[in-house]
Amino acid sequence: MAMFEISHMSMTLTGTTQDEILKDLAHLAKSLDLVSDEAELVNDYHEREKESTTGFGNGVAIPHAKSNNVKTATILFGRSQAAIEWDSLDGKPVNTFISLLVPADAGGVHLKLLASLSRKLVHKDFVEILKTGDQQAVLNAINEAIS
Repeated sequence: MAMFEISHMSMTLTGTTQDEILKDLAHLAKSLDLVSDEAELVNDYHEREKESTTGFGNGVAIPHAKSNNVKTATILFGRSQAAIEWDSLDGKPVNTFISLLVPADAGGVHLKLLASLSRKLVHKDFVEILKTGDQQAVLNAINEAIS
């Protein structure tokens, strides 16, 4: 399985709060057998948000988790119909999510992915694809960003 593929996307997340979105993403991760325990992933996400917000601005958040619960380094992508309050750096709500899941012993991978994606998120064209592109366009954009 590649780190990021079409099956890792949900273009119609139904959550209307940060907690519900994190649960939606955890459910997707579990359905793909990427984590051992769905509830534990939700907890990991929340612990990470307590350190500092993952809301990068421009309506994009990168919730992430690094733990023994994660089986393999993976990226998930989601969009929500609702605008979600995320305590973002620019104070605006979020509707586009890139979730990084990394095993506890793969910290280097985690930082590399985060750096690659953070760099791309300052580019309007990249953000535009995340927010409005179809699944194939998003797949290509993210895979290009991390390659």
